Amino acid sequence: MADEQPFTWTDGGYALRLPPEERALLSRLLDELRALVADPEGGEALRRLFPTVHPEHPEREAEYQRLMREELVTSRLAGIDVVQEVLARPGRRRVQLDEVEMSALLQAINSVRLVLGTMLDVSEDDDVERPEIATSPEYHLYAFLSWLLDSAVRVMSGELDGP
Repeated sequence: MADEQPFTWTDGGYALRLPPEERALLSRLLDELRALVADPEGGEALRRLFPTVHPEHPEREAEYQRLMREELVTSRLAGIDVVQEVLARPGRRRVQLDEVEMSALLQAINSVRLVLGTMLDVSEDDDVERPEIATSPEYHLYAFLSWLLDSAVRVMSGELDGP
């Protein structure tokens, strides 16, 4: 499956082409993300999902978090619900998505990837081929999610099988 892109454009929107086992893996990762996001003490793992907006002004930051955090959490959880429904659809290897579902899936994949990146302490500028990272199961998940994310962005931008 290495040459086959997981996302393609179709006349009806988009298609996700992953075997059921890989869709089940994504679903489990989203269950874990849901638990982290819903936990008010989600901690450092969520740092990249909910970045500090006013680092120089703790009072403004506290007010922003008080006003916006619940809305941001609700939005992320609603997106996870959409993606869970998509992943649960019948279909051996192909699932159809509309624009809203595709956007939710892209955001969810990126969210899990950001949490894993935080756990691995990698950034876009890091050399993730460091042996202590590259051999870990978490890194393999990170690479899988990066591959999915790249394909989703490319198909949504029209680079792959665009309309």
